[in-house]
Amino acid sequence: LDFLARSSMPSKRTSKWIVITSTRGPTDNVKRLASHPDWTLVVVGEENTPEERILPDVHHLSLVTQAAMGFDSLEGLPRSSYSRKNAGYLYSIANGANWIYDTDDDIEFHGKGLDQFEYVTERTRGLRFTTPDWSNTTIQESMFNPYRHFGRPEMWPRGFPIEHIKNHDHKDGSYRLCRVQQPPAVQQAIVQNEPEVDAIYRIFHSERSYGLEENFSEYAPPVILAPGTYAPLNSRNTLFSRSAFFCLFLPTTVSSRVADIWRGYFMQALLHAAGETVSFVPVNAIRQNKAKNVIKDFNDEMYIFDKAGEIVQFIDEWMCKEASMEKCMIELAEKFAERGFWNDEDAKLVKHWVYDLQKIGYVFPALRKGSQSDYLIGEDKDVLSNCRRAHLSLVHDLSLNKTEPAVNRAVQKINNFGDLKDWCNQSSSEKSKNWLFPAPDQLAEATAKNKTLTDNYQTVAIISNNYQWSMGMGMLQRMYEANFAMLIFCGHYPKQGKYSEKKAFPDGMAGGDWSYPNLKRPINYIDLSNEEVQNGFFMYYCLTKVEEMNIQNVKGYVIFSDDATFNFWNPLNLDLLQG
Repeated sequence: LDFLARSSMPSKRTSKWIVITSTRGPTDNVKRLASHPDWTLVVVGEENTPEERILPDVHHLSLVTQAAMGFDSLEGLPRSSYSRKNAGYLYSIANGANWIYDTDDDIEFHGKGLDQFEYVTERTRGLRFTTPDWSNTTIQESMFNPYRHFGRPEMWPRGFPIEHIKNHDHKDGSYRLCRVQQPPAVQQAIVQNEPEVDAIYRIFHSERSYGLEENFSEYAPPVILAPGTYAPLNSRNTLFSRSAFFCLFLPTTVSSRVADIWRGYFMQALLHAAGETVSFVPVNAIRQNKAKNVIKDFNDEMYIFDKAGEIVQFIDEWMCKEASMEKCMIELAEKFAERGFWNDEDAKLVKHWVYDLQKIGYVFPALRKGSQSDYLIGEDKDVLSNCRRAHLSLVHDLSLNKTEPAVNRAVQKINNFGDLKDWCNQSSSEKSKNWLFPAPDQLAEATAKNKTLTDNYQTVAIISNNYQWSMGMGMLQRMYEANFAMLIFCGHYPKQGKYSEKKAFPDGMAGGDWSYPNLKRPINYIDLSNEEVQNGFFMYYCLTKVEEMNIQNVKGYVIFSDDATFNFWNPLNLDLLQG
C-alpha cells in the first residue's frame, strides 16, 4: 500500500481496467488496448518482458515493481508464469477498479468490441440456461457448451469434460426467458478465427499452414448460466465485475493451459454460493495467432482431459461449511489440493490472496443459500410471468459475407421442400408430383442475387398461435425455417419431458399432428400461456418477448399467424412498422 501511494506510475486511473501479460514490446494490439480513453491498461511483466515502458498511459509492472508492491500472494511465484497476472489484478483493484477485462496481447477487437459486454449491476433481461426441471438430472445435462449456443454444435471449448462431449445437447427445458434477472458477475465473450478449443479439436480440424478459421452465428444472443450449471471459462476475453474480483486468482502449480480453466470451475462454485452467475456474450474479438505446437498443448492439457469431469462433479456436490465467503474460498482451495486438482502451494497462495484483498479494502460478497431456486417458472396459466419456458438452437450455416452463396442453407431448403413434396404426394392432388428442384449451388447463387431473400437471412420470423400448439408445426417449419435468420414459434407450447425428443410427437401434442409432416426438434420457441394470448387478441406480446431475447445483428422481425401463408419473397421495408 505504501508502494502504491508513492508509485510513479502514470496518472491515468479509470474505473475500468485491462490486465494482460506480455513478453514482447508493445504490439499493435497492445497499442489498441491502450488507446481506449475509458480504460486503463496494466501490462504484467515476466522474466523476458522488456523493462522499458514505451506507451505513456500504460501501467507496466516489472518483476521489480511486483516485488515492491508488498503482496504476500505474489512472493515465490515463478519468474515466468502466467499466474503473474495476479499482480495486475491486485494492482487494478487497489487503484479503484470496478471492472476488470482479462485478456491477452494477441486479441483483436471485432464488431462491438468492449461494448459487447453489459455494464450494469442491478437488473438485466434475456435467456437463462438452467438445469432441466426433471428428476435425476445428470452432470452432462448441467453442462453448457457456449459454442453450441452460438451455432457450432460440433465444437467444444478447452476445458469441457471429454467424457461429456458425445451426445451432449442443450435439452428442451434448459432455457428460460426472463424479463428481469440479476446481471452476471462474470461475462465471457466468444473469440472467432482461433477460438479457445482444446488440442484434440485442433489436431483434427486445424490446417498446418494457417491453423483454424472458425466463425459463429452472428445472431445468437447472450445467455446467463444459472447456479448449478457449468461451463469452461478461460482468461482470453473475460469481463469481471467488482463482485467477482475475489475469483480472479490464477493457480501456479498447473500449466498455463490448465490454470485459467481450473480457475473458472473454482470461480463458479464460489459465485454460486453467493447467488452470482456467469454469462456468455456474442463474438467481440478475433485471434489471428495459430497454435505454435499442438502436440505440446495436448500434453499440457492432459490434466484437463483427466480431471475436468471430476472437478465438475466435485463442485456440483460441494457445500461450504464456513460462515463467510473468505473462509469458503480458503476451504475450497484446500479441497482442491486434497483431491490433487492443484498442489498445496496454491492452497497457501489462495489464503495469502484473501488476506491481500482484505488488506486493500476489498469487500467479499455475502453467502446466499437457495440461489438455484431463483427465477422459477410459474404455472402455465400464470399471466405476465417474469420467467417462462423458451428454447434456442442455432446452426451457423450463413456466411458472414452476405454476397456469398449460402450453399448449406440451400441444401436445407431443398430437403425441407422435398419433405413437403412427399407429404403432398399422399393427397389426391397430382400437382406436387411435378415439382422439380434446382441443384443447391444453383439455388444458393440465385438467392444471393435477390435482395429480398438475402434480407430475410437477416430477419427473424415469428409464427404465433392463438391457442396451444397442437398441429402443423412441422409443415410451417419446412416452409419458413431455412428462409430466415431464425424461426421462432410463439404461443403455448406444452412442457416437454426428459425423453420427449425420442417420441414421434412432442409431449402434449400426440394424436394432434399425425396428418402433418413431423416436427424436427429442437425448435426455437417462446411459451406464452393461453391466458396471456387471450384467443389471439394479445399475440403481439410475442414481439416484446422476442425483443427480450436480445437477438443480435438482425435487420427486422416479421410476425404472422399459423393459419396465414406469408409470401416472404415480396419486398418489405424493415425500417417501418407495417401491417
